[in-house]
Amino acid sequence: MKPQRYFPSRAGDQIIWLTNFRNKLPQYATQLGLDPARVAEVIATCGFVLYVLEIWLVAVRTFGPTSTAAVNLLLNGDGKKTMELPAFNAPPLPQGVAPVATGALERIFKLVAAMKVSPAFTEAIGLDLGVVARGGGAAAVAADTHSPDIQLEVVGGKVCQAVKVHFVKHGHTGVWIECKRGGGKWEFVAVDTGSPYLDERPLLVAGQPEVREYRVCFWDKGEPNNEWTNIVTITVGP
Repeated sequence: MKPQRYFPSRAGDQIIWLTNFRNKLPQYATQLGLDPARVAEVIATCGFVLYVLEIWLVAVRTFGPTSTAAVNLLLNGDGKKTMELPAFNAPPLPQGVAPVATGALERIFKLVAAMKVSPAFTEAIGLDLGVVARGGGAAAVAADTHSPDIQLEVVGGKVCQAVKVHFVKHGHTGVWIECKRGGGKWEFVAVDTGSPYLDERPLLVAGQPEVREYRVCFWDKGEPNNEWTNIVTITVGP
């Protein structure tokens, strides 16, 4: 997962960011339409990462001199007794905290990307959660972001279901949208400068649901540019 400009690089600042994000996320989750299971997973992830950074890592560093002394004793001792290595005892986990899968930041960043394409997301919410980079303005954000954030939504259409493509363009002029249907080739759908884009194309076979894959990149000065988003799949029905 690419580094995100809003996430601090220093461990001490990461602790502050993670604590704030974990504590405030629940109050915005419903408003932003986030999946409760994903929210719970990310809150648990933040809790374990905080344990590692705040408690476990401190204990490991405190144990460092003991391990160094043990190595010195092994190498330079008087040879009169068998070496016994000191044991490191990890601090107990706080109540309600449990180990989680690796890739913690990817889970957190993906949830942040999902909330940013919610119609209910505002700059005020982003600043409160710490997920909007402060300073530098739109140009700085654009330069640091390699692809748009997107989220798909099925809605009622004129002749069949339609797809709303919610996107965040991070200071760029617009986005270039492509779609693949029924296992076919990628085809250009639209250039749009204001989220969301509504894809109201009819089904390839009338009355038959189809799977659509979407990918989006930035669009500036009449040309698509930067990197594609991850492919997002959705099923569209009659």
